[in-house]
Amino acid sequence: MSAIDTKDLRRAFGAFATGVTIVTTQRSGQEPVGFTANSFTSVSLDPPLLLVCLAHGMRSYLAFAAAESFAVNILADDQQELSGTFASRGADKFASARWNPGRTGSPLLEGVVAWFDCRVHAMHEAGDHSILIGEVVDYSYNNRTPLGFCSGAYVRFGLPQRAIEMAQHDGQVRIGAILECAGAILLDEDPGTRVLSVPTAARLGTAAEGSGLFGLFATAGYDITLPFLFAVYEDARMQFVVHRGTAKPRGTLPSGGRIRQVDTDSIPWQRVANPAERMMLERYLRERATNVAGIYVGTAESGELHTVSSSRPL
Repeated sequence: MSAIDTKDLRRAFGAFATGVTIVTTQRSGQEPVGFTANSFTSVSLDPPLLLVCLAHGMRSYLAFAAAESFAVNILADDQQELSGTFASRGADKFASARWNPGRTGSPLLEGVVAWFDCRVHAMHEAGDHSILIGEVVDYSYNNRTPLGFCSGAYVRFGLPQRAIEMAQHDGQVRIGAILECAGAILLDEDPGTRVLSVPTAARLGTAAEGSGLFGLFATAGYDITLPFLFAVYEDARMQFVVHRGTAKPRGTLPSGGRIRQVDTDSIPWQRVANPAERMMLERYLRERATNVAGIYVGTAESGELHTVSSSRPL
């Protein structure tokens, strides 16, 4: 068996979408410590157990290894900055955090989706990490939307639905997608004018329905995935809901279709006639380069860009 590429394995593990937590405890002398983690899971209801994984190389490892208790705080989708603070190597991570001691004395952060105050039940060595199992002695939760993490980026689960609700329209709706395939963007080329545009359809549909967006790409020879919302905007006639995602050829691509692969480094901008679509493509390339993604909400002329995900290793 060939050696495992650890960097590539990390990317593969990262395909599993998780929430984001901050794990806290107190050193002797009542000094609070904590770190950001997405390696958290429930273990048992009877007895009530959960676990987190501790990297041997983190600064607070010895504090957690010696602790008799700890707390797990599940972050809300507006606490990305707090997550970044506790993921950093800053000296005083609690300076910007509001918290109260739990029953065990471990810090419970304010504004989180849920928290679990635990006594240490067991700790097991596992490669370059230790598995810390806690017995829940107290907990609390609410109906706030959690912060997510997937493929090296934060994901705000609640923002796409809020974006659609913010941009309701009484007219027609067109569903579009900016899709990447092997370093190229898939665009719709008008056979007469050769004008390029973002592919759209009246609805998402299925691969078997030619009138839907999935069917449009299936006919062109592609399987597509649409994990993220990219823009919700309107003009005088209709509302546009644009997703972003990836495409993969099903096999040999049929000839004569409208869908074209356009290299991201050499988009012929003079053939992208719609100003709103040109701005969307330019924004996509910027976000692609910086690993920061957002959702645009407004009209074809003006609106707001809401950050929905950004890269941060955990």
